[in-house]
Amino acid sequence: MAAQAPPQMVANPDRLLPIANISRIMKQALPANAKVAKEAKDCIQECVTEFIGFITSEASDRLAKDDRKTITGNDIIDSMRALGFNDYLAFLQLFLEKRRKALKGVPASKRRKKDSGMN
Repeated sequence: MAAQAPPQMVANPDRLLPIANISRIMKQALPANAKVAKEAKDCIQECVTEFIGFITSEASDRLAKDDRKTITGNDIIDSMRALGFNDYLAFLQLFLEKRRKALKGVPASKRRKKDSGMN
């Protein structure tokens, strides 16, 4: 009798990040002539969605303890530190500082348009 493959955990498609966004980010990180199989994109899509959910859940737990409702960039950095993702903290802190400088003086009503692009 042949061994059966373990059942795969398939995330709810409604909660996955859009595959087009993930494909675009992957293409930006790869050489121009590289191709990415659909299976690889699907795998990354599930992993990235799970990772973001993991970090967000930690941040949400911290907010509940502090009786707050809005997750900030600092909450994400603190959650990543608490979860052991220290290798990413310097980069994220720098990104957050640059983003804050770029948005300084921009009214909240205009920020959505400025935030929408992945530059």
